[in-house]
Amino acid sequence: MSILSIRILLFILILIGIFIVFKAIKFFRSAFNGVILLTLPYNDNAGSFTVSKPGVYAIWHKGPLFEKTPLTYFKPHILNTATNKEIKLNRSILSPRSNSLNTGRMELFTFKAEAGHYELKLVPGSSTSRFQAMIGSAIPLANIDLSHYSIEIQKSQAQVFTILAIPLLLLGIAGIIGGLVIGLLAEKIFI
Repeated sequence: MSILSIRILLFILILIGIFIVFKAIKFFRSAFNGVILLTLPYNDNAGSFTVSKPGVYAIWHKGPLFEKTPLTYFKPHILNTATNKEIKLNRSILSPRSNSLNTGRMELFTFKAEAGHYELKLVPGSSTSRFQAMIGSAIPLANIDLSHYSIEIQKSQAQVFTILAIPLLLLGIAGIIGGLVIGLLAEKIFI
């Protein structure tokens, strides 16, 4: 095989690496930037939303950074209004976070929903684990002003895709760098 053929194959490897990096970034973006179906301030305690397409959805907590949160006081419950069945909420494994300069968002739960109308209620309870609640109560912060906090329901993806995005991103970067470096050194390596 000639050096030119090897360099062409390595150039194709770079293109494949770029495609894989693009897909991995798309998986990451889908974990954070889904369509928001409902924004419910903690003061309201209940709200309704409509799911147009069946799929995976997530419950996000939104509030100011570096302040105590109301997560240990409220727990979300979602009810399908047509069947009066409660939707099973799964704790977020990765618990992705998204911050701006003064507000932060954190994924709390994920759930699967069919198309239909749903009601979200904030009931007394805790949205955190006992360990998180213990750590939170040990930190001396100011009292909570519920008007600054809200719960969001947004379209999400299965967390498997978010986990899969990490090795895909590394594989794509390795393909780009490996194809570039080996392509530049092809004459020394393959002769």
